[in-house]
Amino acid sequence: MTVKIPRLSLKHYQKGASNLVIGLLIAAIGFLGLLILKSKGIIAVPPSIANVATSINETINPFATDKSGYSIQISASHNLDDATKVMDRFAAEGYSTFIVSSEIRGRKMYQVRIGPYAQKEEAKTIRNKIKRRFPRSRYVKRSFIVYRD
Repeated sequence: MTVKIPRLSLKHYQKGASNLVIGLLIAAIGFLGLLILKSKGIIAVPPSIANVATSINETINPFATDKSGYSIQISASHNLDDATKVMDRFAAEGYSTFIVSSEIRGRKMYQVRIGPYAQKEEAKTIRNKIKRRFPRSRYVKRSFIVYRD
């Protein structure tokens, strides 16, 4: 039994090369599109875990001096686990998040905040950015700017 190997002409190789070039062009255009969307703040690329400067251990101090300024409060919960999940969600998007704990009517309350920012305008800009990024998020809809000395 003999196996017949088909002969491929130059036309077949040219067609394969053309498809490869077209595929590379489409990938390059998609990549450039993502870069443009990222630069305009329409999409956010999650940083690596090592770059996220969010830690529950350093932030549950409502009077920490390094957390003074304007912040965006996105959530308040009596449950630390719930607050941590919200904090982690926004930290994964690249925002500097922290938790402030306080006692309200004898119960611990954990407020999740983004920031801090030196200027109120900067906090407003970030709040508008997260409103565009998360238009259906109940946390973002109810968010507000707070100031702390």
